[in-house]
Amino acid sequence: MERNEKLEMLTALVGELGFSCDDVVNYWKASGKLETKPLQNETVYQTPEKIMPGMFVYVDGLISSEIIEGRQIKAIVGSVDGSDVLAVCLQEACLPWSSDWLEAKATQKMTGGKEATRKLLEISRKKRQEAEAARWCYDYAEDGVKQGEAFLPSLTELEKLFANKAAINASLNALGVALLDGWYWSSTENLDSSAWKLGMSSGNTYYYNKYIGSYVRPVLALKL
Repeated sequence: MERNEKLEMLTALVGELGFSCDDVVNYWKASGKLETKPLQNETVYQTPEKIMPGMFVYVDGLISSEIIEGRQIKAIVGSVDGSDVLAVCLQEACLPWSSDWLEAKATQKMTGGKEATRKLLEISRKKRQEAEAARWCYDYAEDGVKQGEAFLPSLTELEKLFANKAAINASLNALGVALLDGWYWSSTENLDSSAWKLGMSSGNTYYYNKYIGSYVRPVLALKL
């Protein structure tokens, strides 16, 4: 009996049993008895050993310098410090730091935005006051980013992003999304009435009244 005839008989038997060909393939994959290999012309992408600002961060964990068709990009590498990567999310908003002057002195000396964002939200809950910028970043769930994954960068982290602004903006521009431009809130408080911002045009830092609306850009902390 020829190979094709055997395959046709097998296909018919699968149908008689009420299964589809996909059911059989998935079963064999799950059992580990079926090895899947990439097609001859299919490119296998891997995260390079050296990660650079401006690279694309994909939802599946891949980091690449290329835009890969059919795979979702969730952020752009903003800075690299050893195994620690700060990645810039693709969307932004214009919001006050706190429309009712939330006081959060604990954030004044924090250099990590993730910790500072959580501290801001903790104080916000306790005092029943708003922390719009931090809340929006924490709730951010766009482009494959999960809620609670992103945070409002600290002033120190914004300075790192500014240092690599050209590479970051080149990649953001390639995706057709908003570039880093203008004044951005940090998660770092200055005084009870003001918090720190950084101007992406000049790199200057300045403190502003918390109720003023400014750009807010969430970031992600990744480990290599």
